[in-house]
Amino acid sequence: MTFIYPPVFFSRVLRTAALLFLLLAGMSPSAAATLPRNSEISRITKERAAVEQTLASLKLQLEEYQSKLHSTTIKESRSFRVLENIRSQISVLERMIGENQSYLKKLDRDIDRLRNEFQGNRRLYGQVSDDFSRTAVSAYKYGRNRDIEHFFAAGSVSKALVRAQYMGFFSRAVHRNVDNLQQVAIKLENSQRALEQSYRQKTETVRDQERQLKSWAASQKEKEAVLDALRKNKQEYRLQLASVQKKRRQLQSRIESLILAEQRALEAERERQRKIFEAKRLQLKRLQAKRLESQRLEANRIKAQRMESVRLEAEQARVKKGTLSRRIQKPMIAKKEIAEVPATTEQSPEKESVAPLPNIDSPELERVSADFERASGSLPWPVKNGVIAHRFGSVEDKDLKIVTTNNGIDISVPASTRVRAVSGGKVVQIAFLPTFGNIVIIRHPKSYFTVYANLGALNVVKDELVTSQQQLGVSGRMAEGGSIVHFEIWKGRAKQNPAKWLR
Repeated sequence: MTFIYPPVFFSRVLRTAALLFLLLAGMSPSAAATLPRNSEISRITKERAAVEQTLASLKLQLEEYQSKLHSTTIKESRSFRVLENIRSQISVLERMIGENQSYLKKLDRDIDRLRNEFQGNRRLYGQVSDDFSRTAVSAYKYGRNRDIEHFFAAGSVSKALVRAQYMGFFSRAVHRNVDNLQQVAIKLENSQRALEQSYRQKTETVRDQERQLKSWAASQKEKEAVLDALRKNKQEYRLQLASVQKKRRQLQSRIESLILAEQRALEAERERQRKIFEAKRLQLKRLQAKRLESQRLEANRIKAQRMESVRLEAEQARVKKGTLSRRIQKPMIAKKEIAEVPATTEQSPEKESVAPLPNIDSPELERVSADFERASGSLPWPVKNGVIAHRFGSVEDKDLKIVTTNNGIDISVPASTRVRAVSGGKVVQIAFLPTFGNIVIIRHPKSYFTVYANLGALNVVKDELVTSQQQLGVSGRMAEGGSIVHFEIWKGRAKQNPAKWLR
């Protein structure tokens, strides 16, 4: 009795093999159809990781401010320090609320992706499971005990070879189906776990958002209470306000004096280089004049020699011929010959060229530093995940009704945050203020300076050449809690708005 496999059976085997091939390649049919989305998945994952890192930094800042606020005494609880602490908390909370909203959007996108992936893996699992069950039944009915019979029952050699290939393929498919089915099951389970984890993260983020909104409202009320208490005691209010303004002016004055001192040093260096250049130019001019004078004297000497030679020849001719006519004509001839002697023209001095002043920026400085003329909007931030507490320029405080001027920006960060150079340059000034810690000033080509204030421990020394993103030190703690990094950019003696230069 001969048996021929039905065509439907072979189509199922081929279908199972195709699915197995995709599984062995590490992807599902739905993943194969959506391969270009891998870059999108990677981007979503990176965005989520970046937001999570930012949120962690903001939570740390908030904890530091709250810890300091809880440790204040009753007398200190109605002061500008507490007011500044509460304001910083409000700024951090507002940033956290915005970041949470962004995070929720990214989680929704990730959940949609994971849900589609889960459904695709579930469909794939059903297909592979169904095909495997059919393959197993066929293997049970038409197993190896009939392989030789089916082979010899072929009507020709070519049919026998075809059957042999199908039987080998079928056998291998059966042996691998179990492992591949388990792999699909693992993928399905992983997709389900990832989806459940994303749901939990979304739920927790929503709860965080609600807590932050409540904390923001409470901080606003607390700020109003502190302001009311300060305004009632006008004398204390004026004293504390004067102290706050004095501290700010001390910082600005100190930085300005350092910048001006460095600018004067640059101008003095340029003047010194100009004098050296002018001295070399004058020396070269004297050498040229001396060379021209030497050429003029040499030309006169040659001219005198020729005149003497002509005179001697004329005298000899007059003595030889002894006639009066020759005596009269010969001097004329001599004069004619003397007149015909070519005169050596003096070389006129070269045109004086006005060369540009030499560049005092060293090649090393230009190599490590960004071109500030083209760096607007592209410089990296000196700290990561910071919150701008005070902006550049003259700003009216709506609560205190005063106008304060800031030569840079104040960035709130967790204490001991790494502070990095926004561009390569040379450390030209290091100073210290009791109220604002260490100050580091870096010079860049074309008279640009960057200033970093309120640093604790330092990692650089004066006259050191630093590269972009090299750590300068860590942020120091503030009396009102948390940490602030003050950052400025100068072009010569002109203050620049750092927000226009940073990314």
